Amino acid sequence: MSGHFILSNISQADLDNARSHGGTWSPLQHGNIGWNANSRAVLSRALNNQDIPNRDGLPPHRYLIFQQAGNPNIEVTKKFLQETRDSWADPNRLRRPTGRGLGLRALNATAAGLWAQNKLNDCLVAQFWRPESATVTIEIYHLGGREMT
Repeated sequence: MSGHFILSNISQADLDNARSHGGTWSPLQHGNIGWNANSRAVLSRALNNQDIPNRDGLPPHRYLIFQQAGNPNIEVTKKFLQETRDSWADPNRLRRPTGRGLGLRALNATAAGLWAQNKLNDCLVAQFWRPESATVTIEIYHLGGREMT
């Protein structure tokens, strides 16, 4: 699995806020890889838009997922995605690295255009709201500044 976006770090408060607005938190991924010199180097290369062979060497991470399916309050989620500017939806934190091998999920056409214009909140909403996608998935590697375990 991969995300549409990468957020290297999220605070517990921001995660709790996202979950209270329709976000779900995935089980740990790549727990068997662990945090070591190799996995940290793979993540560093990926975040710096460098090619990696594949996702297999990435360190442990989780996904914050916003989706319409099964969400009884999609309007609440949409509004949250529109307004989450001051926490994690800023261009210095929410990323879409471009190196090969990372394999991020494709954005729908509307969201991709908004991302290219650096309209992050509009991009999140378009990815969530458009029926052809209806999901936003964010890979997160650190929680409260600590490596995900």
